[in-house]
Order: sequence, then structure tokens, then C-alpha cells
Amino acid sequence: MQHLFLILTGLVLGAANIVPGISGATLAVIFRVYDRLIDSINSLFSETKKSLKFLIPVGIGMVIGILVVGTVLDGFFDRFSFQTSAFIAGLVAGGIPFLYVQATSQEKKRPIHFVTAIIACGVIIALVILMPERNGPAPYEFDMGMAITLFFGGMAAAAAMIVPGVSGAMVLMLFGLLPTVMHTISLVTAYLASPLDFGQLGPIIQIAIPLGLGILVGILVASKLIAFLLKRFFTITYFAIIGMVIGTIFAVFYNEDTYASIEYMTVWIMVFGLIAFVCGMVIALLFGRRPVEEKIEEKNTDEVQ
Repeated sequence: MQHLFLILTGLVLGAANIVPGISGATLAVIFRVYDRLIDSINSLFSETKKSLKFLIPVGIGMVIGILVVGTVLDGFFDRFSFQTSAFIAGLVAGGIPFLYVQATSQEKKRPIHFVTAIIACGVIIALVILMPERNGPAPYEFDMGMAITLFFGGMAAAAAMIVPGVSGAMVLMLFGLLPTVMHTISLVTAYLASPLDFGQLGPIIQIAIPLGLGILVGILVASKLIAFLLKRFFTITYFAIIGMVIGTIFAVFYNEDTYASIEYMTVWIMVFGLIAFVCGMVIALLFGRRPVEEKIEEKNTDEVQ
């Protein structure tokens, strides 16, 4: 039963990490496995057997969740790119209140914190605007530049997954990799349906190797850096994250892939996009409500004491 619970927990975490704005780490907090997850990753080499006993069932569940949800999202991106992107932007926006409560949970807010958020937001917007355009629709033509982007995008996404309130998929979106990753996930699902068709493996391997190596480095190395920053500079790090999240919302609507499925913008498309945005925000707020309430309760208890 313990292994089944961990597999189901991993399934939920995997599904969450593939949806921008829904934080897998937040859900790990809700399911009371966050501390154990971080400890298992950091002690993988010192207490290998104990760590693997936890990480293997969770990892199996995460792979299933990623394949299922990723395939569904890829279909929505193909047919309703603007509405899907608006929904995702709403998910991202809905996570900001949780991040703000996290940021102010250990230290009172100061002007430098807001300046940090503004600078982080400006950096993200500048990167999005200055990022060179890719040729062709997703998945983009594979080259060395794409491989490097996949590696660093995977590393950043994996590191972000350990921060409650931050979505790894949101980081992939920031790097412009989300549509490509979603498409690759759908290719994996198609290959699993006909595993003897080895011709399908080429495009999968091209994306999976650099992305997977980046994720591995992110989990083993970059995650320790994030943990260090959160330990030593908790508040200012979280305000920087808030700024990056706000910048990511800009990135969603600046990205040309957002408008790939529509020939021209109409009032009805905008209306449905707005509805999708609001729905995404409401869902993210519901997901973050319990951790936020717990943080407020802890803060009030500390103040009373």
C-alpha cells in the first residue's frame, strides 16, 4: 500500500510539473512528502538503498503522469493554442499569491525586495524580446543551439521543481521549449503503442538526451544551489521568483506559438481566451489555498508566541 501511495503521489506530481503554474513542490507539501523527497535526492549517494526505495515508485508515477497529461496538452496546443496558452497564463498568475505569502513568511518586506522583483521581471522580459526567433513550427529544427537550450532549460526546470509555488513547466515555457517538449511526449506515447517501429525513436532521442542530461544536472547540482539560496537569502530569492513569474506571463502572450492555431484574432477568440485565463487562475488559487492558509496560520502563531 505504501508503494501504491507513492506511485499515485508521483502521478499527481508528474502531471502537475508538466502544467505551467501548477507547482509539483506545492502538491508535495500538501501530500506531506516534500521533505522526504528533498532528503532522498540529497542523500541519493550516501543512503542509496533508502533513497531509491522512495524515489523509484515516485518516479514511476511521475513518468505516467507526464506522459498522460503531456499528450493531452499537446493536442490542445495544436487545436486551441491561444485559449490553452491563456489558461496556462492564468495558472501562472494564480500562483503569485502563494509565492508572496512564502516570500514574506520569514522576513518583513522591504523596498529592496520589490526592486529585486522588478529587476527579475525586467530581465525575463528582455530575454524574451531579445531571444532570436526559431525557424519553423514546434518541434523546432534540431541543431547545436537547440541542444544547448534543451540542456540548460532542463537544468533550470529541474531546479525549479524543488521550490514550492514554482512550476518546472513554467521554466520550460520561459525557454520557449514547452511546445517542443509536449510534442516529444506525444511521440513517446505513440512509440509505446507500437514499440517495434524504431523509426520513431530518432526525433525522441534528439530531444530526450540533452533535456534529460540537463534535468539530471538540475536535480543533482542546481537543486543544491537553489536550496542554498533559499536557506541563506530566502526572502529576496522568493521575490526574484515572483518577478520571474510575472515576466513569464508576458512571455506567454509574446510567444508566437500562442497564436499558431488561429488565422486572425476575433472578439470571440479573445473572450474565450479571457475565460480560459480566469479558469486557470481560479484553479491555481484553489491548489495554493491550503499551503497559503497554513503559512498564514504559522505566521500568526509565531507572532503570538
